[in-house]
Amino acid sequence: MRRLLMKGISEENQKIQFDRNSVIYKQYKDTDITMDGLADEYNLTKQRVWQIIRRCQLGNGDYYHGYVRYKEKEDSLKDLGVKGNRLHALMRKWMTEQGAKMIKLRDERE
Repeated sequence: MRRLLMKGISEENQKIQFDRNSVIYKQYKDTDITMDGLADEYNLTKQRVWQIIRRCQLGNGDYYHGYVRYKEKEDSLKDLGVKGNRLHALMRKWMTEQGAKMIKLRDERE
């Protein structure tokens, strides 16, 4: 798949991040390393690792394709006037339908 050019980031930096994101996703998928472990290994926050993994899932392994899909869906809902908690809930539902494994929210836990 063709890599997208991202605003504000050089092609060299894009390649570095694309390669890093691909490795992080592959490690998460193929090993038993946790998001905390990946965050420590790559000096990232757990939240950033979560974003990388979810966007790779949405993009069938391609972070940038997943990012574009996410933004297009979010923008389409915003264009319909959806915002706040409703937007968040619909995006979580959509990501789950797309096969992205979601972390349960506090009110979803038993």
